Amino acid sequence: MRAYIDDSDLTGFGDLTHSIASDAVDILLVSNGGSPEATERIVSLLHERFKAIRFIIPANAYSAATLICFAGNEIVMTPLATLGPIDPQINGVPARAILRAFEAIEEKLRAEGPQAIAAYMPLISKYDLHILEICKSAQELSEELARNWLGSYMLGIDEQDPGVGKIVDFFSSFDIHKSHGRSIDRTKVRELGLKVVNAEEIDHLADLVQSLYNQYELWFDKTGFYKMFENAHGINWGRQAETVTLQLPIAVPQGTPLPPPAAPQPGPPQRSG
Repeated sequence: MRAYIDDSDLTGFGDLTHSIASDAVDILLVSNGGSPEATERIVSLLHERFKAIRFIIPANAYSAATLICFAGNEIVMTPLATLGPIDPQINGVPARAILRAFEAIEEKLRAEGPQAIAAYMPLISKYDLHILEICKSAQELSEELARNWLGSYMLGIDEQDPGVGKIVDFFSSFDIHKSHGRSIDRTKVRELGLKVVNAEEIDHLADLVQSLYNQYELWFDKTGFYKMFENAHGINWGRQAETVTLQLPIAVPQGTPLPPPAAPQPGPPQRSG
């Protein structure tokens, strides 16, 4: 899966899981993240069907894709693999940044008095007041899912365990990462206590995973597809971008001379006799 995670992905995951007879599955995952609500439904679907889930990461598994990895029993990562922060975004803006801006204004008003509010009205007017609750709820949902899945699946311990809290705090901290797109490599992921296996430690796996990833990248570049689901039994499902060709008239400035007519071209030679 290459693009963003949304509710339509349930169709892809559903089609693939029906044809797998085993109760254990390996999932090669590449994604920039997406909807945590859709992610929750995908995780429920997978765990209803399989008892053991291992995620294989050859490249980026950011944001909601990192959350999905927390719901696995193990993560296999190549040298280029990376997870990412799980702090939520509101229309592309970190929720923590929005909350921090309001907190800073609140502190300044407390220090300077109500008369200072006029100076901050341009900032306040950009956001509806309910955006504060949306930001807080988004943060709480992300942390709740991470805590639950790490405890229930990845680590198999109580979700209130300090080890779980340490991982959730790190991945959800905008203050630590300062960017939602910042990568978290396998060394750091292992240090935090997640169950990570280097792909090179499994015979021939690293080369096979890299080759498969390269083929998918080439395929995406050469086709109109932007999302793909596929399993080892030949079942595949994807989404393709629609190509639209537009012919726009070219405006010719008034008074521009027209090009001369094309010179006549000689025809075929004439046969005599």
